[in-house]
Amino acid sequence: MTLPNALVIGPMKAGTSWVQEYLALRRDVCLPKGVKETFYFDRYFGKAPHWYEGHFRHYGPENHRRVMEVAPSYFHSAEAPRRIHDLLGEIPLIVTLRDPVQRAWSHYLHLRRKGYTQLSLREAVQEYPEILDASRYSRQLNRWAKIFGKNNLHIFLLEDLIKDPDMYCVQLCNVLDLAYADPGAVAGQQLNARGVAPSPLLAKTGRIVADGLRGRGLYFIVNSAKAMGLKEVFFGRSGAVEPPSLGEADHGLLAKELEDEVVTLDAFLEARMPRLYEGNLP
Repeated sequence: MTLPNALVIGPMKAGTSWVQEYLALRRDVCLPKGVKETFYFDRYFGKAPHWYEGHFRHYGPENHRRVMEVAPSYFHSAEAPRRIHDLLGEIPLIVTLRDPVQRAWSHYLHLRRKGYTQLSLREAVQEYPEILDASRYSRQLNRWAKIFGKNNLHIFLLEDLIKDPDMYCVQLCNVLDLAYADPGAVAGQQLNARGVAPSPLLAKTGRIVADGLRGRGLYFIVNSAKAMGLKEVFFGRSGAVEPPSLGEADHGLLAKELEDEVVTLDAFLEARMPRLYEGNLP
C-alpha cells in the first residue's frame, strides 16, 4: 500500500497552509490528489484503508521522495495518534506552533467564517472546546509522545517562519531528509490570511455542501467551485473586510485559560526543537 511516511499534524492556524504550499511547490513530495486534507484519521476513519490509500495512487518512486499529508485537525483529535500509529507506524510528525493565545483567536475566527458559530468567544469555547484544546500544546504533545516517542515529534514555530522562511525550510528539509528547495514565491505569501463571511447562513450552507462532496470523494466539484470564485461568495474574500480584532476582554479570557502553556511548553521546546542549520543556505 502507498501510504504517508510523514505527516504534518498541525495544529491549524499555525502555518500549515504555508507548509502545504511549499511541499506542493517542490514536486518531489506526494500529497493527496485533489484535496488538501482527507480527514481520514478523525472524521472519516469509518472508511476502509484503501479509501485513504486512493488519495496517493499517483505516487511515483522516480518522482517522489516522500508521501505526506498536511492535516492540522489531527493535532487535537483524541483518537488520531493511535489510529495513525497503527496504520502508518513510527513516522516523523511535523508540529507547527505559534503563540497559543493568538492561535486560539484565529481558530475562533475560522469557525465564525465557516458558519459554525456566531457566538461570542466566551460562549464559543464552551460549544467548541477545540478552540482551547488545540492551543493546549503541552497536553497534546505529551499525548502524541506517549504513542510515537518524543524523537518523532519535530516542532516548528510560526514566528520562525515569519522571521526567516529560508531557515525554516532548511530545518523542514533536514527533518524530512529532503534536498533543500528554495521556497520562492511561497516565501512572500501572507500567513493565516482571513476573510469574513458575508452571511453566516450562506457560510454554513457552503460548508455543509462542500463537506458532503468531500466525504464522497467528489473533490473535482469542490475544486471547480473554488475556481469559479464560489469560495469567496460563501466565505468572503480574504482581506476584503477586516475580521474582528482581539480585544482586551477576549485576550484576557484566552490568556487565563492558557496561562500554563508558555511555561510548560518551554521545557518541551528546549529539548525537541529541530537542530539549527549551521552554515550557509545551499
